Amino acid sequence: MPEVAAEEAAHTARPVLTGPIDINTCSTDSLTLLPGIGPVLAERIAASRLEGLRFKAPADLEIVKGIGPFLAAKITPWVLFSAVQAADTSQSSGSQEGPVQD
Repeated sequence: MPEVAAEEAAHTARPVLTGPIDINTCSTDSLTLLPGIGPVLAERIAASRLEGLRFKAPADLEIVKGIGPFLAAKITPWVLFSAVQAADTSQSSGSQEGPVQD
């Protein structure tokens, strides 16, 4: 019977991060892999991005309701802010495509 338990555990095992993820471009599923971030906070982060918020620094995470200094510090080692720089340089092309910003 231990074989069955091990097999079930393998099918229900939660994925783990092996490196940092880009907070500005990753999926909500990826956000839930961050320590302390569940589905509700992941949706809030995603909603903030849709509203035009671009996370440029760890302190920007605290703008999201439910993320305070402690949680921001906890997830910062697992977060990249690199997409902001790429998005800033792409604006010079004059393209109107991309995320909606109010």
